[in-house]
Amino acid sequence: MAPAAPETATLTTAPQQKAIPLALYQPQLARKAVLALEVADAEAAGQQVIRWTRAVGGELLNLSDNGVKGEVRRLTLAVQVPATRLEELLGRLSTLGKVAQREVTAEDVSDQLVDVGARLRNLRQAEALLLKIMERSGSVADVLKVTQELTQVREQIEQLDAQRLNLQNRVRYAQIQVYLTTPPGEPPLPSVGERLGKTWQAATRALGQVTLGAMELALWLVVFSPCILGVGFPLAWLTKRLGRSFHLRTPPPKP
Repeated sequence: MAPAAPETATLTTAPQQKAIPLALYQPQLARKAVLALEVADAEAAGQQVIRWTRAVGGELLNLSDNGVKGEVRRLTLAVQVPATRLEELLGRLSTLGKVAQREVTAEDVSDQLVDVGARLRNLRQAEALLLKIMERSGSVADVLKVTQELTQVREQIEQLDAQRLNLQNRVRYAQIQVYLTTPPGEPPLPSVGERLGKTWQAATRALGQVTLGAMELALWLVVFSPCILGVGFPLAWLTKRLGRSFHLRTPPPKP
């Protein structure tokens, strides 16, 4: 009995299409990377990022400068490089400073490419069929109807073609978001005038608080003065009477 033939793993990319062996299947990956660096000079590091990107066949997509003089300097660059040179460029950029964050992600867009390709083939077949119908003789109304349908089909073809091209570019080129940050510097020492001005402000503020406190205390005394007088006079009179009674009852000392 002849040995059974080894089973071969296959992958079907779309309905009604020939199966592709897994060994020959190449996933279509759209790669993105994020790299955050702490550098000594953000301006010089940014220029170096652009030079190295162009050296590997990439290009700068966007640059944003969020820094303010005297504060932390922040530069954000978005670059695009060939996907095959992504790791090489990331290795170079990592030498510009201290790496605070490094992240690489990949999205498999194989299914999207297969789906767009299948829809494009169907639409092109419909376009060819409509062109054959137009070649036949018919009434003006029929020709206009076919022309309208043909226009709609061609619009869909253009949209799908642009979508496919975008997916292919995402696979062919990887995008890197680079964040460059300078560490905060030590604040300059205040001048003699600034120190004296701050001291004067603190002293006047303290004097105002003391004056306000004294005025508040005076207002409290004015408001409660009837109560204080009403209780103070009887208490003083009672104390005086008790003191006099105690003095009368105390016997005189013996000679």
